[in-house]
Amino acid sequence: MPPLANKLVDVAMAIALTAAIVGIVIVFNNLLTMPRNSWSGFAHWYSFILRPDILGMMILTACVTTGYSVWQRGRGR
Repeated sequence: MPPLANKLVDVAMAIALTAAIVGIVIVFNNLLTMPRNSWSGFAHWYSFILRPDILGMMILTACVTTGYSVWQRGRGR
């Protein structure tokens, strides 16, 4: 795999892990507060994760973190 493709996979994995962790927190929070209506926790997460500002922030954070780690490796640290 080319190095750029590896970095894109790293970014995609970071975004997916962030979305999954946020989903777990929101769903479990909803299960604890409203145990009879557990499906609404998924609906809240889904509507939250599709917001453009949230998606943009996850993508920006993953790209900056990946770029910083590549830059640090290039400096010999």
